[in-house]
Amino acid sequence: MNGSELVKRLVACGWTASNATDTCFQYAAEGKFSELEAFIRQQELLFDDRREYAV
Repeated sequence: MNGSELVKRLVACGWTASNATDTCFQYAAEGKFSELEAFIRQQELLFDDRREYAV
């Protein structure tokens, strides 16, 4: 798992780089890598929904 790629995925959802990095570090510090992946996927899905209805 590439940490910078995970940060980029959150940034693509509108997160600041600082907040994305902090969030990834927090999950990593707790060893919750699968939960981090699920969290990022949830953020991507929510971001896609917001874009669809914000037109």
